[in-house]
Amino acid sequence: MSRTDLVSATLQIMKAIQNGEAYTLNKISKKTELNFRTVQKALNLIEACQKQLESKKINITHLGHATHIQMKSKSGITSMPMHIQKMLIRTSYYPTPDRNEEILVYLLQNGATKNTSAIQMNSSPILDELVTAEHVIKKGKKYYLSDMGAITAKGAMSLYPELI
Repeated sequence: MSRTDLVSATLQIMKAIQNGEAYTLNKISKKTELNFRTVQKALNLIEACQKQLESKKINITHLGHATHIQMKSKSGITSMPMHIQKMLIRTSYYPTPDRNEEILVYLLQNGATKNTSAIQMNSSPILDELVTAEHVIKKGKKYYLSDMGAITAKGAMSLYPELI
């Protein structure tokens, strides 16, 4: 077994967990084929960076052969905690969930994410619109979420906790 540098390990882990599922260290280790301790070290680094970057941003500028790196405090809405950012965005642009989002969340909560787990629903113009937009896939009288529909449903659940 060869050694994996921390940068490569970190990128492999980030790619492996990007689908939003919860993993244990052992599952990440198996999925990435990285040593358990390497996974542990990389996750410690990711966590430390994430904490630092909650209130800061890094500017990297490439000028010819020189690279200038500067860490600054975030300004504007990005300087606020994430839950405040979501609240501001929600109240400004999306005060209430629309029927499309309710349907997507309903399908996600009922596990309709594959052809084999599709659920029967009455056809409607809104459902037809979601099929046309490729957020929902129709098989006969049954419907299930596309990958994009699942991502949209998860986003709606994050933005509108009352849908859960």
